[in-house]
Amino acid sequence: MAQEKIGIVQTPDGGKSEVYWDKDTGKVYTAQEYAGTASSKEQAMIEANYYATTKQTRT
Repeated sequence: MAQEKIGIVQTPDGGKSEVYWDKDTGKVYTAQEYAGTASSKEQAMIEANYYATTKQTRT
């Protein structure tokens, strides 16, 4: 599993979390928590932003 740091998301309380994406598995993590799956970096950031806001995965 080769996770790549692809960005940072902001939580509703103003905190920031790094986003990691594993392009081989599609798994996205933010704040070391599973945030969903994505097939591209752009989609991974969408999943991470959604998770940071709702604490729920979209996928």
